[in-house]
Amino acid sequence: MTAHGVALLVVVGQLLTGADPRLAAPAFAGDSARRVAVVDTTHKGRSDGPQLPCRVGDCVRQQIQFDAARFDSVTAFALRSILDSAAERGLPTAPLINRALEGSARKVGGVRILKAVREFATALELAREALGAESTVAELEVGADALRAGVDARMLTAIRAARPSSSAVTALVVLTDIVSRGVPAVTARDAVTAIARMPRSDDALLGLQVMVAKNAVRGPGMAVDALRRYLRGTVPGSDPPSAPATVDRKPIRPPSL
Repeated sequence: MTAHGVALLVVVGQLLTGADPRLAAPAFAGDSARRVAVVDTTHKGRSDGPQLPCRVGDCVRQQIQFDAARFDSVTAFALRSILDSAAERGLPTAPLINRALEGSARKVGGVRILKAVREFATALELAREALGAESTVAELEVGADALRAGVDARMLTAIRAARPSSSAVTALVVLTDIVSRGVPAVTARDAVTAIARMPRSDDALLGLQVMVAKNAVRGPGMAVDALRRYLRGTVPGSDPPSAPATVDRKPIRPPSL
């Protein structure tokens, strides 16, 4: 084997194992920051949110194709290994491919692309544990975004309990967004689950998101006060969340490039 070939294998090994110290650099967040800002308007008005035609286990072989030509040979080799491993574990690979392609389009280096894709694969697996193996790919993707934004896995489970037989996508997106704006996580969870239990509740959840966003610019405490008012006017017989408004809590920010 030539010296060039040996060097290539060493670099590949570092990328696959995470030995390269540059992997400590922050991973890019994909489009999660934009996704949590406002739910896609195509979801609005549907009581059960978007549903994909197959569950995760059935979708593994139906994912979009990985275009290795978009990456240098070392990054492409390592990405294919990550994708194969994810597929073997029954995880959807389309969200991983999309993040890799986004990194390529943004001229992100291969090391950071690999770090971001690895981290999102881990988040997808944790989201599946929290939401259940029968969750749709869309639910797992927004669930993974929620975890990476700082939402606790137990809160994903609470959202699933509030939506046992219908899509939890909108509820998860709204939960992530209002927590990122400074609403205490428990307060956000209680409000979102209370609304999510209502029939045809996606419109009400989007209304909560908008109300919190409008008031969050004046501080987290005002966002919490707005949440309480909205909850009282939306959920019949509801009591406002018990957690006090906090004016000094720093909002959680999704991982960024």
